[in-house]
Amino acid sequence: MQEPVQPPQTIPRRNLILLAVFAIAALVVGYFGGQTVERGRSDSPQTKLQLALQAFRSGYDQAALSMLTPLADEGNAKAQYWLADIYENGLGVKQDMKGALVLLQKSAALGFVPAERHLGELYLQGNETLQDFGQAQTWLHKAAIAGDGIAQRQLGHIFALGLGVTRDLPQAYGWYENAVLSGDGLARPMREDILSRMSPTDVAKAEQIAKHTANEIKPAKP
Repeated sequence: MQEPVQPPQTIPRRNLILLAVFAIAALVVGYFGGQTVERGRSDSPQTKLQLALQAFRSGYDQAALSMLTPLADEGNAKAQYWLADIYENGLGVKQDMKGALVLLQKSAALGFVPAERHLGELYLQGNETLQDFGQAQTWLHKAAIAGDGIAQRQLGHIFALGLGVTRDLPQAYGWYENAVLSGDGLARPMREDILSRMSPTDVAKAEQIAKHTANEIKPAKP
């Protein structure tokens, strides 16, 4: 007597999704492990950068380091910025703040806005490098003019407190106002605080400064 034929078992949809995830992870690991070296050689710098950032965000710090280093050496500003982040935070490598600063300076010099802003932040805070308000203002201004809301807020902070410059509440308001317009939520209460401490004459001056500053801002292309 023949045994009844069993219907083919179907794999639950959830398991299929998990298998797909593991397959993708295996491909990524294989790529960075050298199993697809020939493919890697034909990839464009942009593709290599994207793969490096995927590895970085997935926690493959060593893989990201090996991919970003040659790109940074070739003068890729984005690679220099992210490689600086790896060295600054000691991700899969010994922390090297000096090396991180060199990479940030190279990236900022090429006009990469996040590097300009972060370099300005480091000089402003003085925790990881010597505090230098002049350098802070220079780099934050470059990022602010390129449309970076956080840099705009921090410039407002510089003028509100008189950090390396003459204290100037209307100027601070102008930068806070533009930071709010750029979508930086933290700038809003700072703008309101400055507004409450100015005379009507200063408020009118501040509004003019804000408009003039807005005309100077030319958002960088992503």
